[in-house]
Amino acid sequence: MSQAKVDKYKEYKKNRKEILAKEKKKKKIEKVVGWVALVVLVAALGTAVGVSIYNQHQAYLASLPNYTVSEKVIGDMAGILDEETEAAAEETEEAAQDETAGEAETEAQAE
Repeated sequence: MSQAKVDKYKEYKKNRKEILAKEKKKKKIEKVVGWVALVVLVAALGTAVGVSIYNQHQAYLASLPNYTVSEKVIGDMAGILDEETEAAAEETEEAAQDETAGEAETEAQAE
């Protein structure tokens, strides 16, 4: 062996503990980083699949018929519901007109 190779080998043998410790530390860091990357990847895929399933379920629920009380009423065949709502609307309009007329009379009397 040449003198350079001998010197290099002696230097390696002299610092072997530190070199091996650095290599072990590097391997441990690589393992930890690999596991973290794997966990992040699995979490991302799980989240994507979960959101997709949730959105499909919400779309399915939206497509189902809605059986609320107002939708259970059979179509107003005789027009009874329309008459009731029109009558209620007219009553509120009359009450509003009466209030404004009463205010106008009060202002006229005050002058």
